[in-house]
Amino acid sequence: MKPEKQQLIDELFDGESRREATLLSAAKVLRRRRRWPAARSGLAVMLCLALAGVLIKQKESRPPVQIASQTPKTASAKQPQSLTDEELLALFPNTPVGLATLPNGKKLLVFPRPGDEARFITKL
Repeated sequence: MKPEKQQLIDELFDGESRREATLLSAAKVLRRRRRWPAARSGLAVMLCLALAGVLIKQKESRPPVQIASQTPKTASAKQPQSLTDEELLALFPNTPVGLATLPNGKKLLVFPRPGDEARFITKL
């Protein structure tokens, strides 16, 4: 330390007793500043451990997931089969119903009695 700084410090602190008290309080402040980062990191570790414990507990409390069997299904079970005209008309026993073919090739069910269409056909 330069002599002029040392002289300034000596002038500020009249005697040895004041200087010792100031150094002790400065050391106390520095210790406190060093403790906070350590306390914060310890708290962060504790929070991470608590979060991991909660996640593990939730995973244990869930019902086990059932895995679908790996056996392949038959081709007939995958694809729905289309009905023939006779099978479609047989779905409406004791009800007059007709099947009309439109010019574009589509087929349309025709119910001649009022109310039959509302009773049998539901719109999705």
